[in-house]
Amino acid sequence: MGLIHIVGEVIKLIFWMLSAPMIIGMLFNFLLPKNKRSIGVTFLLGFLVYLAVFEVIAIYCMTTIMYSAFAYCVKYFLIAAWIMILFGIGRVCYCIFVKKDRSIVLKSVAEKKATETKIYWLIFCVLLVFQLVMSVVMASFDGDDAYYVVESLLAQQADVMNTILPYTGNSTSLDIRHALAVITMWIAFIAKVSGVHATIVSHSVIPLLFIPLVYLVYAEIGKMLFKEKKEMLPVFMIIVSFLMMFGNVSHYTPATFFLMRTWQGKALVGNLVFPMIFWIFLEMYNLVEIEKKSNSTSSSRINRISPWIMLALVNMLSGMCSAMGVIFGSGIIALLSLLLLIFSRSWKVIVGTVLCLVPNLVYLALYFSIWTSGM
Repeated sequence: MGLIHIVGEVIKLIFWMLSAPMIIGMLFNFLLPKNKRSIGVTFLLGFLVYLAVFEVIAIYCMTTIMYSAFAYCVKYFLIAAWIMILFGIGRVCYCIFVKKDRSIVLKSVAEKKATETKIYWLIFCVLLVFQLVMSVVMASFDGDDAYYVVESLLAQQADVMNTILPYTGNSTSLDIRHALAVITMWIAFIAKVSGVHATIVSHSVIPLLFIPLVYLVYAEIGKMLFKEKKEMLPVFMIIVSFLMMFGNVSHYTPATFFLMRTWQGKALVGNLVFPMIFWIFLEMYNLVEIEKKSNSTSSSRINRISPWIMLALVNMLSGMCSAMGVIFGSGIIALLSLLLLIFSRSWKVIVGTVLCLVPNLVYLALYFSIWTSGM
């Protein structure tokens, strides 16, 4: 029975951390241009939508429900997630069996690679597996665990959302400094639905998801940087992996947080959110460049809108990870949007920037509303 129980927990973890976001990505990947509907980008889109829905539900439950707030959060999110999952399965079946068009679901990525390229990819995969194994067997325990991990554990075991002080165990008012960064509540949700202890999820499970996810984003960045020399992509990934492994030159570098505090929101902001912002703007710069070379602005509407939708979802993720991510993320977007405006000379850049920053403005308004009310 013990082995069966462990296998069941592993299956639940795989479903809620991998399968569910992927199926949700299948539901919404009509928002992506057809040439971007790869497995990786589809998963990224689904994961962003998945977390965005959780963030809205978690903040609503945390700010409006006094008792057993986390239990209600889990219930509401399960309902929302299953609705998206069922519709996602329905869309996949419709595309494959009715429209007979698998390209609507996933873009074909089959292409021949040189032997040297395959060797480079193999080296990168070995480095990635090494990091994943070491993140589990050499898990680093940080002083911040006394707060962040305990918040997840309290939610899992006491059904509270940031209303018990982790340091003392006493009841407290909503801690606005950390409350809106509900990544700890999502970890608690994964722990709750899988039956795995929240501390184990934080230290041993979350790195197995977020480390490959970060490298997936860097792979997409590499595709844009080396679109004319695709054989350089695995070399780029190897260099990035070495920078991450040997970047512990200070306690405060992104690389240190990436491998030693992977489960913390600030680690995700620096290593996942900010690179995603740069990747999305590279996509937009590339689109403008293509239009200039063809002397046409006839790109499909989805090609023009898709990056801004992704950017809005990334902004929601930044708020879910850290309140400071909202501030710094907005600053980066403002700067890159200014450069894009100069490069494209299109007023639509201003409209897109303002609209994608709406989640950040709502987040800040809610933050100051709770802060001034002393909730």
